[in-house]
Amino acid sequence: MSKQSGFFIIFDIPLIPKPLSSECSANQPTPNTMKKITLLFILFTSFTYSQINLGTTILQNTVVASNLNVPWDMVYGPDGWIWFTELSGNIKRMNPTTYQIQQVFAISDVALFGFSVGLHSIQLHPDFNTNHYLYVHYAYTNTTSKIVRYEYDVANNTLINPTIILNAIPAGVSHNGSRIVILGDKLFICLGDTYNNAPTAQNTATINGKVLRMNLDGSIPSDNPTPGSYVYTMGHRNPQGMCYANGRIYSSEHGTSANDEVNIIEPGRNYGWPTVEGVCNTAAEITFCNANNVKEPIYSWSPSIAPAGMDYYQNAAIPEWDNSLLVAVLKNKVLIQLKLNADGSQVTQQNIYLTNTYGRLRDVLVIPDGRVFLCTSNRDYAGSPIAADDRIIELKNPALSIGQINETKATVYPVPSDNVINIESNYDIKFVSIINMDGKEVYAAKYSSKVDVSGFAAGTYFLRLLDGDKKLVEQKRVLVK
Repeated sequence: MSKQSGFFIIFDIPLIPKPLSSECSANQPTPNTMKKITLLFILFTSFTYSQINLGTTILQNTVVASNLNVPWDMVYGPDGWIWFTELSGNIKRMNPTTYQIQQVFAISDVALFGFSVGLHSIQLHPDFNTNHYLYVHYAYTNTTSKIVRYEYDVANNTLINPTIILNAIPAGVSHNGSRIVILGDKLFICLGDTYNNAPTAQNTATINGKVLRMNLDGSIPSDNPTPGSYVYTMGHRNPQGMCYANGRIYSSEHGTSANDEVNIIEPGRNYGWPTVEGVCNTAAEITFCNANNVKEPIYSWSPSIAPAGMDYYQNAAIPEWDNSLLVAVLKNKVLIQLKLNADGSQVTQQNIYLTNTYGRLRDVLVIPDGRVFLCTSNRDYAGSPIAADDRIIELKNPALSIGQINETKATVYPVPSDNVINIESNYDIKFVSIINMDGKEVYAAKYSSKVDVSGFAAGTYFLRLLDGDKKLVEQKRVLVK
């Protein structure tokens, strides 16, 4: 391997009361600007890497894939591969051990236009290994986008049987969102206000500027905040990151020239745009917030930085990042760590890494062994690509081998279960907790090797094994029949 000179940048920045940003707003200021199975092998003559010094841990960051075309979204699949989209319509997957990339499918009706509009988010069904379903969101005309479910043909490494889940979503030249999160049998997607159409975010008759919640077949859940409506939350400008952790959905969102936000998504809440940017701290905002059940961000930046994809880190492989949100940033070309408090409701510290190292960062992905993957977005409308762009970068603790990181601390069986879950572990586990897909704790007790789930409703749960200080030792996804 050829080693570049190592460097690191760590800032500790206090919370700014009115912090940031749409990249497009720099080009067209708004009135509020001042306020607020073909195998595609990627060949390398060598991997290049540098280092990030976190204090105790020295991270190695390595370019593991090059010559990509605006990768947008990355997810870790139940099949053990990293799946990702490219703006033009390609769906690919990468083996996280060998870094081999396979071209899986090219969506033929993707519309490329505006400020990098095309194929955006992807998510795999929790039971992907059984039903082989995956979901994508993309623009198919210059004014519309849709959510489509495909089935993965394992034998031929391609996608088949496209099924429209939600059609004719209004699209714009920018501010289309989007990220998808699946919790149990519900799909969440964040959508922007479609650019230069801010009032749509407060219009309950539209689905733009909203987070939507739907059943996996595209129907409206009976327990949504408003009966007969997909709308889960409203008042969003351009959310480009979303992840689930600590029983909460977190989202990152572009403001104008100021007040980029990280929000906790709560059902039925209003997030203020376009009347409110950042926290409620002007007379007009306070009045609006009091009248419209507005939820303020847990963190914001001013001036704007353009936060994009985000993921949650909880792994002993990089202890300094444990219980943190990691945010990929476009305009400021950095990776940001937001350390959370114990229950995940507040940001306690911000650290900044990789400033101007790889250019614009579109997404960040944490995989179960504790490694982190980033993808660049330098071939989009605002980028300045180098010959190797776009790229995927791996961050890992080289002091641990993959085998060590992958060490399983507990075995849980049978999965699925309809009666008793058995737990086998040599670790000093003191407590067991079970969380449902809505983030509610439905079971808590001292550790026992057998947990009775006979009274549980069928579905997916997270079983958490805790030490004597009630710190997480390991989390397992379990299914109850």
